[in-house]
Amino acid sequence: TTNKAGWSGHVIYDILKNLMRIEKITVLKFIDHWVGGPICIILVLLYRLTHPFYKIHLHIPAKELPPKKILILKFIGIGSITLASSIIINIRNKYKDTKIYFLTFKENQEILDILSLADKVMIIDTRNPLVLVKTIVQSLLFCWKERIDIAFDIEFYSKFSTMMCFLSGARWRVGFYLARYWRNSLINVPVYFNNTKHILEIYSMFSNTLLIDDQDLYPKQIPTTKDDRIELLAVLKNHDIFDLNKFIAINIHASDLALCRRWPLKHFASLVGLFFKENSETNIILTGAKKEVSYSQEFLELLPQEYRRRVIDLTGKLSLKQFLTLLSQLPLFVTNDTGPFHLAKAVGAKTISLWGPGSIDLYGPFGREGQVHDVIYKRYICSPCLYVYRTNAGYFCNGKAPCMEEIRPGEVMDLIRKRLNS
Repeated sequence: TTNKAGWSGHVIYDILKNLMRIEKITVLKFIDHWVGGPICIILVLLYRLTHPFYKIHLHIPAKELPPKKILILKFIGIGSITLASSIIINIRNKYKDTKIYFLTFKENQEILDILSLADKVMIIDTRNPLVLVKTIVQSLLFCWKERIDIAFDIEFYSKFSTMMCFLSGARWRVGFYLARYWRNSLINVPVYFNNTKHILEIYSMFSNTLLIDDQDLYPKQIPTTKDDRIELLAVLKNHDIFDLNKFIAINIHASDLALCRRWPLKHFASLVGLFFKENSETNIILTGAKKEVSYSQEFLELLPQEYRRRVIDLTGKLSLKQFLTLLSQLPLFVTNDTGPFHLAKAVGAKTISLWGPGSIDLYGPFGREGQVHDVIYKRYICSPCLYVYRTNAGYFCNGKAPCMEEIRPGEVMDLIRKRLNS
């Protein structure tokens, strides 16, 4: 037995210990719903009281164009941010003097620096509550000082993003329509999220609100320079990699937005076995971020020693720029449906991507991209489940993802053979 204080201490300790095991995205979703929701409702009430003749617009009035300053808000998904560069490109082509600011989480700063499209990138740092509040206040103060004309909230129904869009002070707030009280008053220029269209077509609707009709839907291509390649080769020499034509890369990971997008490790291990049996001169590079090192090690332990020696593990060992340069130089990249797939497209790499909870119609290769990007997608009756509002991916299968399990190593190997032979 313990006294009351001791019991309380143990309970608090156990709660904190369990919270540390929860993925960051889960914590952010929890806060977004239970903290962001009440804040948004309060903001709606205040806005309705002060704007009794509140009105919805389907586009920015022509008299308000060209805009002087536009704020774009996107917090989750390095791949989605890469795709969203299409919005900025079309704004730049039409309104050359418009300043564009981008508000995002700190972990996305590097890709925005590489894309180099925004005049200023503002960062929200989520490493602890104090820093989070500090960076939120700093960002809002900057927006108020700059007097933002238009804010594009391109996040999917995030209460935090909606709140930041509203508090930016922008007169015109463009975001996806949702028939919820907390949202349809804070967004005054709604955009239809038509999930039967590709995300690049959906993003073009934001540009349409600025009366931009003639649009290039493709995102920015990321070039790599000779200096980038020299820097990469210096790193690769430490791993005895000298000729990238004798390697392909695989990405066994998926972001914690939906871990059920990962193809089972046993299937990846079987694929490696099939590949090495047919390719005695070509080896494999394993890619991933620093936080994914342990998952890569788990995969390597499944391989026989003879195969393990031919898999070069670069998980967590490359900067984002080095990773992009690597993809641009390889003959093929095999990956799950996740951010690196979109990065690979942006540097012109050839890919084979594996899909289940996500949708190739919404996020897969678009238009001419299908010529160099192969996909495998088992259309289960519940697919895709990743984009269902208020339901987590994998909800209907308890995260087992039979849609991924059903993809066989042999059919992936068939596509690899076809691509390498071509």
